[in-house]
Amino acid sequence: METKTSTTKLGAAASVSGSLVDMRLDGPSPPICSLLRAGAESDSVFEVLMWRDARQVRGIALTPTQGQAHGRVVNHDGLSA
Repeated sequence: METKTSTTKLGAAASVSGSLVDMRLDGPSPPICSLLRAGAESDSVFEVLMWRDARQVRGIALTPTQGQAHGRVVNHDGLSA
């Protein structure tokens, strides 16, 4: 049995520094420990570590950050780590 979750556009990567990624938000802040995904196939996964302010969160990459860039769309699928 295959389970599908709905994915919503959350925002975009504002900066990438090693495994830390700051993300600018277009909507409400996701809870800490939420999983965020980026890339055409949602192949990049980040866990929300902290809220920087009302419009930005900092996450840690759970997958390699090579190729991550400023402005890359970030999605939230409602899952937590």
